[in-house]
This record gives sequence, C-alpha cells and structure tokens, in this order.
Amino acid sequence: MIKPIKDLGQNFLRNEEAIQKIVNLLEISEGDEILEIGPGEGVLTKICLENPANFKLVALDIDPRSVEELNKISDKRFEIRLGNFLEKKIPATKILGAIPYNITSPIFHKIIEYENLPQKVVLVIQKEVAEKVCDKKGSYLKDYLNFYYEIEYKFTISKEDFYPVPKVDSAVVVLNLKTELPNFDKSKLSSFLHKVFRSPRKKINKVFTKEYLNNLNIDENKRPEDLTLNELEILFNEENN
Repeated sequence: MIKPIKDLGQNFLRNEEAIQKIVNLLEISEGDEILEIGPGEGVLTKICLENPANFKLVALDIDPRSVEELNKISDKRFEIRLGNFLEKKIPATKILGAIPYNITSPIFHKIIEYENLPQKVVLVIQKEVAEKVCDKKGSYLKDYLNFYYEIEYKFTISKEDFYPVPKVDSAVVVLNLKTELPNFDKSKLSSFLHKVFRSPRKKINKVFTKEYLNNLNIDENKRPEDLTLNELEILFNEENN
C-alpha cells in the first residue's frame, strides 16, 4: 500500500464496484492506445489489464513510489512511466484517470491541445466541476470542452469511498469526441472564452458592442452562459479573422 501524499492531491479510490464501472466506461477494444493519468496504486490499471484485448496501456505518475509499485506488473501491453501529464506528450486514443482536483482544468486544457484528440476520455473529478461541465448553461470550461467533446455525467462517487477521505464527493465524466470538429486555432480559444466569460452574469453587450452583435445576428441581451456553441464560433471566427 502506498501512503497518500497530500501535496500530490492523492486520494485513492477504494470502492471496487465504482472501479469496475469506470473501466467499463472506457470500452476497451483491440488496438486502443490508452493513457492513464496518475494510476497511484493501480486499482484502475489492474482492472484494465483483465481485459483480454490486444491494446497498449501507458500509465504516467509523478510519484516514484507508484512507478516502483506498478513496475511489478508483468504484462507486455503495459508500461509505467514517471512524469507529469501536464509536461508530457504521450499519444493516446483513450485517456483514463482519477485526477487531483486542483489540476482538473489544466488537465482538460492539455487534452484539448492534443494534435490528434483522444476518441474517449473517462475521468474521476470533483462533483461540483462535473456538474458545471455537464450543465445546460454554458461556462468557460464547459464550452471549451464542448467544442470538441460530448460530455456526460455518469455517476457520483461518495467521498467516503476514498482514502484519505476528501472534503467533497467526486463524479465520473465521459468525454466522447465529436464527429465534426471546428476548424480554428485552438491556441486562441482559451483567451477568447476568457474574454467572453469575464463577467458571466452581465449581458454579452458588456463584452461586445451592440452594433457588433446585431451585425452577427446575436441577441445583445444574452448572457455568456446562454450563447450557443454556434454563436460562440461565429464570434470566435469574427474576432480572429
């Protein structure tokens, strides 16, 4: 057993039913290239490797103790590496992980930066964040992800199912890559959405002029959270032409 380190945001999942459900959501199949972020003790890793399919699983952890422990796994389909996901470029068709709450947004950003976006992402994140990215209303992070992925809130995991027990509950979200993706510069998307959502409760005409919005056939009285992806794309393209 690895002793959790608070500074690394380590809270290890102990609910076996939840672990199995998370791996099932990944829908492992022949030829998959799976990247697991922060495997910790390897509870998800080991369930993945019970699948008989011919796939590749790379687990990446910042904790040398995890690397030492998971190096004991003898399976030619599996590789454990030491490193920080935010600093690495590891190709993957699918991504899996129970990630530290404090770097959820940077991890989502890193995924979107992939040149070849993963087809499916299954993550355990803070319940409050999961609800926000799956809400009907828009937000910076939801829309940032939604340009590329359909996002589903799958189920809640009680904080009591982790060791040590965190202060909040968690949830499992699944991101499925859309078949039609926008054709614009992803490096500019974040700053654009920050501009749109800098005053989320105020009308969009506080960010863009009324004349500008009317010329684009966008209701000047909408709030940022009410803008559709299509309207955001129109604004983005207009801003970056």
